Amino acid sequence: MKERTALGEAILKHWREHCPQMVQDLEKNNRLDQAVFEAQEKTGDVLYELVSVKKMDYQAAWEMATREWAFLPGEDLPPKAPPPSGKSSRKRNRRPRRATSG
Repeated sequence: MKERTALGEAILKHWREHCPQMVQDLEKNNRLDQAVFEAQEKTGDVLYELVSVKKMDYQAAWEMATREWAFLPGEDLPPKAPPPSGKSSRKRNRRPRRATSG
């Protein structure tokens, strides 16, 4: 049997809290343990790659790795849509033009 680490426990806790439907579906198909194990392994692999190979700051690497594989967005949150290519999603605040006498 594959061992669940502290990271695996944190992943499962997060999923149960934020993605209950996904957990229910995985349990129904007897895939929950395997999915948690895969997420913990992929997260560890990504973290190693970012910190040891690419020399990224640990905290930044941790946030990136866990966001990608472990701590998925909750079911109640809509997925973040990327801004249209080449355009910023931020609106510019323009100052109203003053009327000039001329």
